[in-house]
Amino acid sequence: MKKLLYIFLLLTVLGCDKPLEEEVFSSFGPNNFFKTADDAEALLNAAYALEQKQGTDGFRNIFVMAEVTTDLLIIREGGLRGLAQPLEDFTWNASHEFFDVAWTRYYSGIYRANLVIDNVPAIELDEERKKQIIAEARFLRASGYIYLYDLFGPTPLITSSISSSEDRPARATKEEFVKFVTDELNAVSAILPVKAKNYGRATKGAALAFLAKFYLNNKEWAKASETAQKVIDLNTYSLFNSANRADLFKLANEVNSEFIYVRPHIAQPGLGTNYLAHAAPPSYKFKGNPKANYATQLKTLSAFYDSFDPKDQRRQVFLTEYDDLSGKHIVLGQDDKRSFKFEEDLTATAADLGNDFPVVRYADILLSKAEALNELNGPTAEALGLLNQVHEKAGLPALTLAQLPTKEAFRAQILKERGWEFFSEELRRQDLIRHGKFIEWAKARGKVAFDHQVLFPLPQSEIDRNPNLKQNEGYK
Repeated sequence: MKKLLYIFLLLTVLGCDKPLEEEVFSSFGPNNFFKTADDAEALLNAAYALEQKQGTDGFRNIFVMAEVTTDLLIIREGGLRGLAQPLEDFTWNASHEFFDVAWTRYYSGIYRANLVIDNVPAIELDEERKKQIIAEARFLRASGYIYLYDLFGPTPLITSSISSSEDRPARATKEEFVKFVTDELNAVSAILPVKAKNYGRATKGAALAFLAKFYLNNKEWAKASETAQKVIDLNTYSLFNSANRADLFKLANEVNSEFIYVRPHIAQPGLGTNYLAHAAPPSYKFKGNPKANYATQLKTLSAFYDSFDPKDQRRQVFLTEYDDLSGKHIVLGQDDKRSFKFEEDLTATAADLGNDFPVVRYADILLSKAEALNELNGPTAEALGLLNQVHEKAGLPALTLAQLPTKEAFRAQILKERGWEFFSEELRRQDLIRHGKFIEWAKARGKVAFDHQVLFPLPQSEIDRNPNLKQNEGYK
């Protein structure tokens, strides 16, 4: 049912997708084109469509930036390798196309959200629904800014769809940026429903979860703990109840109590995820319909794979050996295991599969609160209990305070647990930066990395267009 609903919503907006993708954000916005309740819904659908659509040039790039720069993953062979290698080697510069694509994608989404926020108030429709639509658009805008902040630091805060062609916005200060995002998410969390009417839409829990993670990444430990507790207190979410932790990511289990906010996918070009086409090894014999198998190879580093306890059920999703199309049995060797966390969509064909992507999960909220509590008070029974909820779900024995007696030991365990729990979910770079390990561990892998590389450079194309944009320190 949720797939059919999502198809309907996307088909509703795809007709207007092309002209909306041609906006120039420093130019003139629309005047009075939006008048009816259907117009309001179409505007919101269009904002969701861009925010959630995978696309080979969009969230794939975010995945690469989030994991190839870390201890999880390398990319070999294929056309993508040329773009991924500077990220793996910490030799990127401001002209790398991934930065331009990310900037454009998120500001496109922000523009569409602003269209909703600017135009829906004047449309005649049910007032309660109107409040919900605007709140969802504000959530989408705030989430776009969070992604920009994670990649580049504070960027220009654009809060209107109407602007002059002469506008050259400067970057917000960190204080302005953080206040805007936190104020927005706090405000919409009071408006959004606890349970979404439609699958994949913003909820109170999603807003609070994004806010808790934003506080966490800014090391506002008390606020992170308090906000994570608000998510817990909704009594809406729980860890997925299964005998095997790997079952969480099976397609049959996509609608579950653990996924707080997802990017829905369907097995159609531009609407699916092509992750597995990048991860499958050469000549891999798929179990279902024939699939694309790209030359690009997403390979897990052995040091990370070997860090798992052999009893950890989460390790079971890695492909370690397989039969190829000719029937030859292949055992994958050093730095060559493949994460198949998102299983094959058996009925899909070509590259686009229907696996939904969990943007934030309840396990993340539990570990975020545990981390925040440890930073505030050191190891406590409460923090350990939160950590053990996730740890034991993977089939492992509970940890004890005797094993984690200090703040440093508990912190190190949290980082390990987050790696084992969230690999292939675009979180590792963020986690390593917060723990102060991103540059240190890059150097340990033999990279010539510098402290300023915890942020990527603003795209050179944007610097060239807007003289009021100041480049991040360390970049020319």
